[in-house]
Amino acid sequence: MRRLFKLLVFALVFVIPQSCKNSGSEGGGSLQPNVSGSTGEVVIVLDKDKWEGEMGDEIRDLLANPLDGLPQAEPIFDLVSVPAGSFGEYYITHRNIIFFQTGDDKEKKASFQTNKYASTQLIINIQGKNDDEVMEVLRENRKLIIDKINIAERDRWISYYKRSLNSISFNKLRNDHKIILHIPANYALDVSEKGFVWMSYETPTTTQSIIVHYFDYNGENYFNRDSIISIRNNMTKEKIKGPTEGTWMTIEDRAPVEYSTFRFRDRNYAMLRGLWTLKNGFMGGPFVTLVTKDEVNNRFVMVDGYVYAPNDDKRELLRQVEAILYTVSFDIGDQKN
Repeated sequence: MRRLFKLLVFALVFVIPQSCKNSGSEGGGSLQPNVSGSTGEVVIVLDKDKWEGEMGDEIRDLLANPLDGLPQAEPIFDLVSVPAGSFGEYYITHRNIIFFQTGDDKEKKASFQTNKYASTQLIINIQGKNDDEVMEVLRENRKLIIDKINIAERDRWISYYKRSLNSISFNKLRNDHKIILHIPANYALDVSEKGFVWMSYETPTTTQSIIVHYFDYNGENYFNRDSIISIRNNMTKEKIKGPTEGTWMTIEDRAPVEYSTFRFRDRNYAMLRGLWTLKNGFMGGPFVTLVTKDEVNNRFVMVDGYVYAPNDDKRELLRQVEAILYTVSFDIGDQKN
């Protein structure tokens, strides 16, 4: 019987390179330093009195509230407050920076800039005539600001994964399953069979896994919330067994399951976010599922990432597996590893 989690003797160290070449940047030459700071971190450039006052409360309400879809409370982002007078060389290459400006000549707006001081850097400028206008801009652009930071973080991971492939898994998916997915070098290929692929990266304390599941599309509407939940639960009951007899992975139905649809790279997707649990067992964690129709091969395709990390924060682990899912494609003619 396949087991859900396996003990590895050695854990691979996952390190993002400290520098990279950037071309076509908005704010410098062709060679820029890589961004600094931890993933999921945002520098807030704001004077201390405002950070400790109403404006700071507004910012924390926007960016540091608990993130939905995690079993324990973790903030949407980790915030680092820096007074404008102290912002200098140490922070200038930070990955995500938000500046706040007020003045009679300031138009009420939010603007976004990339690659100004470092490759893949995101800078957000929030401005208005006074603090009230700035807070209005924050509220009006709440979703856009969060989405911009999340996309920037996701795209940094995707860029890294494309340079650090597990060539065995990449070629297996491409040649045997007609799917392109940029699996990092530290992931092991656990199962590869018709309609189902399972890959995982394990340390002594954490597991990150990617599942690919597909079947011929027969015209039925498989892309609504209930259908996706049913398809995932049926698949994991059959394929993802727990460490003891009579246990298997399923979606935790006592927790909210977020459903959304979106368009990405000229393809329609449906997405689930929620918690998985081990039926008749005691394991669990967060997951994210993307489903789409593969028109090239007329298939329903599900790509799913889940995390098991009972004693660790899970936000960034989930962000990493989600980034892998966003590399999926099916037009394999010109793809090379």
